Amino acid sequence: MNIYFAREIRDSDQTADANGLSINTLMENSGHALFEGMKKLLDKEQRIGILAGSGNNGGDGIVLARLLKNHGFKAELIFPLGIPSTQVAHDHLAYYQSLGYAYSSQLDGNYDVLIDGLFGIGFRPPFTEEMNRLHQQWMDSNALKMAIDIPSGTEADCGRVQAAFKADHTFCLHGAKPSAFLYPSSTYYGELHIVDIGLPSQARFRIWTEDDVRATWHVEEENPHKGTFGTGLLIAGSRQMPGCALLAGTGAMRAGIGKLVIATEEEVAHKCTISLPEATYVDRSKSNWQQDLTQKYTAVAIGPGINPDESLEELIAAYLNETDYPLILDAGALSERSYPKQRKGPIILTPHPGEMARIAGKTAAEVNENRIQTASDYAVKHQVTVVLKGVNTVIAFPDGTGYVNITGNRGLSKGGTGDTLTGILLGLLTQGYRKAAIMNGVYLHGKTAELYSENHAPSAMLASDIMRIWPELLRRLDLE
Repeated sequence: MNIYFAREIRDSDQTADANGLSINTLMENSGHALFEGMKKLLDKEQRIGILAGSGNNGGDGIVLARLLKNHGFKAELIFPLGIPSTQVAHDHLAYYQSLGYAYSSQLDGNYDVLIDGLFGIGFRPPFTEEMNRLHQQWMDSNALKMAIDIPSGTEADCGRVQAAFKADHTFCLHGAKPSAFLYPSSTYYGELHIVDIGLPSQARFRIWTEDDVRATWHVEEENPHKGTFGTGLLIAGSRQMPGCALLAGTGAMRAGIGKLVIATEEEVAHKCTISLPEATYVDRSKSNWQQDLTQKYTAVAIGPGINPDESLEELIAAYLNETDYPLILDAGALSERSYPKQRKGPIILTPHPGEMARIAGKTAAEVNENRIQTASDYAVKHQVTVVLKGVNTVIAFPDGTGYVNITGNRGLSKGGTGDTLTGILLGLLTQGYRKAAIMNGVYLHGKTAELYSENHAPSAMLASDIMRIWPELLRRLDLE
């Protein structure tokens, strides 16, 4: 599933028009694609009201209405905001009328199905008085509700909503828009359907899927040993938050790391050894614990359960400037800073929205309304990879591309689940840096919550349950 920003859709339309695929043809393609997708949910005995807007989105509704009528459906074309003002939509309306089909200007009575084709990606709030009246009629109706491209009232690229037409199904033209995965706009979409309208797939962002995981999962080498799967360093935990080191460490071990060194406080190490004896522990309070930064590590993660201070910042600076292996920065290791452009190895930041707001100079609300754009802008500007956690985690790369992960549920809304993800990413990255390792880690982390929910209430899930479920999940997905 590709994700397109409004600007990208407009550019694709203009490029197609300039190269022989006219807007008129694209509108016809859209109508046919909508008809093929929607007819599976419709019955010819139903009364169907199509609310068409005065722009090109209304034109898509005109073509859809014509096709429904041509195939015997009881479709009614309605222009509550006036007939289309664009030439291409007006041409389709002229053809619609030439077939003897009529239209009306307002909803009349009860409908079994209502289709929203009022506004597309160009909508800007607020609703007019007339739109508020239509919105109330929409809300009062018990009809099955569908939207063309995006629900009217939502904006394509951001999650803010003042008022919108809530749909049971939304049929997205060419690809989904960012607002389908942002809050609260995503709650207005209902079930998503993607309809092909004949444009090439050239999205910068898309959804990461189970098929992607299977296609990119690492292949085991013959005669492997612990050195085959790399050595990772986890700098985590404190007397106040000892569990962070254990959760992240367990995540790394379960994710397949060959050897794990946990640098933590001595008291924390004693506690963690009981539950995770497989790791090696070093006391980071000793001044000489990391004399040689490059001596043996394949990847390093810093931050879970550590409070930021000057000594931590000096430590991070050393790893940023003196090493080139993958470096994951989480929790206490996240702060406003510059990153060395000459560094060859990837830098992966794993903030939750509050941390993203702090390092990006925004509010948490601004981050959540524009999660995809915010993560991408920061990744490109600082030449880092951003894993912006939360519902529909965003993975943004320095080259401007990225993915959205849609696995998971409220079971992950607990302290410690982010620490576990950091460990998972460390475990996968020690086995060789690939972009896919990051997406796979995020995908499977979310999938454990879904597997847990098959037999338990999601609200009862603990961060420690993630790694108990992990082996079963890998076996179920046939990844071992």
